[in-house]
Amino acid sequence: MKDRTREKFKKLQQAMQQAYGVKSTRNGFAVSEPLETRLNSAIQDSSQFLQRISMLPVTDRKGQALKLGIYSPLAKRTDVSTKDRQTTPMAPPDGIEYECKLTEFDISFSYELLDAWARYDNFMDMYMQQVYRRIALDRILVGWHGESIAAETDQKTKTKLEDVNKGWIHLLETHMPEHYLTESSAGTGKITLGSGGSYKNLDCLVYDIYCMIPIAQRSGSEVAIVGEKLIANDMGKALAAYAQRPTEKKDISVLDKAYGGLTSITVPGFDDTGVLVTDTENLALYFQEGKTRRQMADYPKRNRVEDFISSNDAYMIENLNGIAGIEADNLEFMDSEPIAKEQDKVQEGAA
Repeated sequence: MKDRTREKFKKLQQAMQQAYGVKSTRNGFAVSEPLETRLNSAIQDSSQFLQRISMLPVTDRKGQALKLGIYSPLAKRTDVSTKDRQTTPMAPPDGIEYECKLTEFDISFSYELLDAWARYDNFMDMYMQQVYRRIALDRILVGWHGESIAAETDQKTKTKLEDVNKGWIHLLETHMPEHYLTESSAGTGKITLGSGGSYKNLDCLVYDIYCMIPIAQRSGSEVAIVGEKLIANDMGKALAAYAQRPTEKKDISVLDKAYGGLTSITVPGFDDTGVLVTDTENLALYFQEGKTRRQMADYPKRNRVEDFISSNDAYMIENLNGIAGIEADNLEFMDSEPIAKEQDKVQEGAA
């Protein structure tokens, strides 16, 4: 590490010590309030999608859904001459229990990289922006694909972080299977989409999923989260006719076309052939208060600086009655060949 870089690194450590109220960043320390909330807010702010869901601090490691809301109708009438009026609990119906689990977000950067970027006065801000963004993307990825909580995770085999935590799709499939479509015809194990399938188009599929949510449980803010491959397949018809391409999008994107009568969006990490319908505020990510930890120290044995960040996280669906989706792996296109032929005709005409 160059002298100029080392001097800046010392100043960085001093600034962190002052900000976190600790004597040294070389040893692990708990990030106390309000900095813990600010850290998680910075992570949330780095993603448009995380800004749409519910991110809440919780005191206990285990517990029930916590979001304040009324999830069933209140309007009624009681014959008080025969019985008492009954109140409606302000709590999600049939709530599932959350359990916060340790999640590590550890980074290292070499002296060479640090030397190259230390010339910029705001290099640490630039670094932390990248860290916040990656943590946000990882949290979203676990939300879509998390299936289990391993004692030691394996990124080589679980490339979508399936063993980090139990995410939203897993919770839906496990606790509300009647709202989780796995096949469009009994015994097939397939959801067929296209001219030769059970669902002739994506509109029909999304609307059918929406109809799984009881009318009394709809908030009016439901959206359809749709996989990129489904959109590409649907757009393929338009592309064949007009020889256009969709514009590149980043993070959450609101589609020009509504599917099933719902505002439709794409989000990072979501299955390419997936469909999920819910109010995005129904999806929650909890972090346990006082359990966010941090450590940054020079590690000369490897010519690098190491930054250890961890938190206790849990995923929750606030109202299981207000969400529905499909098993993305079971979706099968039934009209890809006709679309491809039509596209070939357009290309031949253009030539």
